[in-house]
Amino acid sequence: MSSIRADRPGTGIDVITVEPDVVLLVIALFGLVFIPALETYGALIFLTGGCALLVRRIQIVLNLCIRYWYLMALPIFCLLSAVWSQYPAISFRFGVQLTATVLIAIAMASTTSARAFSRALFGVFSLAMLTSILFGDVRSDTGAWLGIYGSKNALAGEAATYVIVCTSQILDRTASNGHRLMAVLGLMIGAMLLLLAQSTGALIVVPPALFLLFSLLLIYRLSVVQRLVAMTFAVLLAAMMALLVTIYADALLDLLLETTGKDVTLTGRTDLWRIARELIAERPFFGIGYQAFWVKGYAPAEVLWYNFAIESRSGFNFHNTYLSNAVEIGVLGVFLQVVVLYGAALATGLWALRTRLAEASLLFVLVAMIVMLSFVEVNVFFQFSLRTVIVICAFVYATRGLDAHRRGT
Repeated sequence: MSSIRADRPGTGIDVITVEPDVVLLVIALFGLVFIPALETYGALIFLTGGCALLVRRIQIVLNLCIRYWYLMALPIFCLLSAVWSQYPAISFRFGVQLTATVLIAIAMASTTSARAFSRALFGVFSLAMLTSILFGDVRSDTGAWLGIYGSKNALAGEAATYVIVCTSQILDRTASNGHRLMAVLGLMIGAMLLLLAQSTGALIVVPPALFLLFSLLLIYRLSVVQRLVAMTFAVLLAAMMALLVTIYADALLDLLLETTGKDVTLTGRTDLWRIARELIAERPFFGIGYQAFWVKGYAPAEVLWYNFAIESRSGFNFHNTYLSNAVEIGVLGVFLQVVVLYGAALATGLWALRTRLAEASLLFVLVAMIVMLSFVEVNVFFQFSLRTVIVICAFVYATRGLDAHRRGT
């Protein structure tokens, strides 16, 4: 297993040994995190680090594909959709890129430790947040910060992730005091950027994510009786909240719309969802081809771009992972995506509960955040996507962690 460790030989000189796999992991993650700023160069950096890792471990690549066939099934299906796609060349190109992304993610998680992955995330995100403060943009109309991401929602999403990563580092009992102090500073920076981005959606997701993280990392420090009391209280609180939501659903919806400044269609989302369902009904099983809908010149896409005033004719979607992907790869493709996404959530959840590791809890919460956002955004399962890599890596790390736990190692 790759790691970063410090040796203290008898000479009195500290020697720091850096494993090549971890270096390549950091390079690949750096490329993904900085894609909004570096664009094509960010993807190239990711591919450089990832492909170097594959070449270094070329002897196990085939074994990884066979072992994690259920993860490779999704990109292969997307690649095969070029056969029936209305834009075969586009589906084939993006299918190849998604396959490479997933394969690199599997290799990353198979050759490095989950702790190295979490520390790498912390380091790369810290650099991205500092860069956003020093060189980022600000919207002239609302004053919302855009950072290096060009969008307040994108900055808020990354800042929310950074807040969770920093919190996990602070609560990690294996971390040094110096590392925890840096995580505290990072938490302050992340929270500041999250507020400055003025994105209500990200602010809504962070509290339940933090609650999950604190619950997983703190519950085992309680006695058995205290755990039972805490779990009973949590169940009763959840039941009470569900009852209140049911009774005051209309009032809560009105309050949410007023707070977020959206209309009853959630700024057109309900219209998009209706249109997506109509498109799915036309080709329900296989869809129209991977990433073959939002193509310039395709009439239905052009109509939606025009109706929603998307002048760039790019960066738009149906704001629902399941509906959006069902349009492109049908219900069969969405089934494969559900297996991967919810399988990762289940596996990391079990791993966190059984091992009490900070990195396991972090990966579970990150996947849970992606699940929560999947109903209103499309932020996973496309090429050169950090969240896609996080989901795949989380699944592999959890599988390895559970296997090691069963063996007692």
